[in-house]
Parts: sequence; structure tokens; C-alpha cells
Amino acid sequence: MAKIPPGILAWSALLLVKSTVRHETKLFASLLALLTVLTAGAEAQSEEKLFSPDKSYSVEIVRNTENFLLLSKGGKPIAKVPTQVGPQGSFFQTLWSPDGRYVAINKQRSSRTGGDEMWIVALPSGKVLRQPDDALWNELDEKASAYIDEKHLWEVGGKEFLTLTATGWGKGGLRFRLEAWFGEMEVRYFFDGTVEPLHLETIADWKVSKAKP
Repeated sequence: MAKIPPGILAWSALLLVKSTVRHETKLFASLLALLTVLTAGAEAQSEEKLFSPDKSYSVEIVRNTENFLLLSKGGKPIAKVPTQVGPQGSFFQTLWSPDGRYVAINKQRSSRTGGDEMWIVALPSGKVLRQPDDALWNELDEKASAYIDEKHLWEVGGKEFLTLTATGWGKGGLRFRLEAWFGEMEVRYFFDGTVEPLHLETIADWKVSKAKP
């Protein structure tokens, strides 16, 4: 059997190495392209989506360079509400009016519960009728503070914390609860009332109660 010169063996080995490198490079490029396709748009993925009872509407949390609540009808967006949306898994709830005209949205906006967490949106227009830290919040804060001052609760309870959320729909409109708790007291106070979405300046059925958590 004829011997193959060492130079030819070396050249063949070099060609084999080059071929292997090119194959692995192409394989890596293909995997990278597939990964790019699979992760495209990942920065704008929805965290959670809640549907109306008839599944025609949905509200979802979207985290992107801009965080927002997205209201859709039949899968088509009708309202985008920019807001802080809190950490993943934080409190998120929708309450749909029986007549299908409104949706109340409760959403924790920071890393801890507290503050104004309630929106009211008209359907099907998607018009935001009420959002956190508006005139309603200011009025409820004043009413709660007046009660707290009257009962001298801050003297024994220390620093106070307030949270506003919607609790359900009734004949008079949307029921809400302003919850007050204190840094040095176990008892929590609840300020409940009702508002009509188109007449938020009028607070009805106002009552105060208390309970231990």
C-alpha cells in the first residue's frame, strides 16, 4: 500500500478542521436566529389578562419601557392607560358592571399595597372616567382624616396608611372601600360608600366600620 505523504495528511486534516468549524458556525448562527425569533417582543409581554364574564372584553398588564393597562374588545385594543403596575403577581382585579357599561379596575401600583388603586372605564368607548389621585381621592382622604382626627386615632395608632379599592357594583353604582390602618394599632378602619361613574362628585351610603385583620 502506497504511503500518503505527511504534507497531504496535514492538508487533509486542516480541511477537515475548517469544514467542522464552518458547520459549527452555521449551526450556532441558526440557533441564534431561532432564539431571536422566539424572544422577539419579549420586552412587551403581558403579565396577566382578566376577561369580562362574556369574554368580549379583557384588561391586561403590559410591562415595557412604558408600563400600562391595556383594555381590549374582541382582541382589539380600545384603551391604553399608562400607570405604574407594581411587581409581578401584585394585586390585580376587574369588576364588570352588570349592564356592561363600565369596568372598575383595582391595581397595586408599587412594591407595597397602599394609596389609590382604583380606575373606572366606560364601555365600549374605553374612556377613563376615574383614575387614582383625582378629586374623589382627595375628598375621601379628607373625610377619612376628619374621622381619624375626631377619634384621635393617630395619637394611639401612629402613622396612618390608606388604600382605596372598588368592591362591587350595586343599584346605586360602584361600591368602594377606603381602608385605613396604623403602624402601631391592630384594628383597621373601613370607610365604605358608593359612587355613580358619571357623577363622581356625589358620595352615597357612607359608613365607617372597624375590625381586626
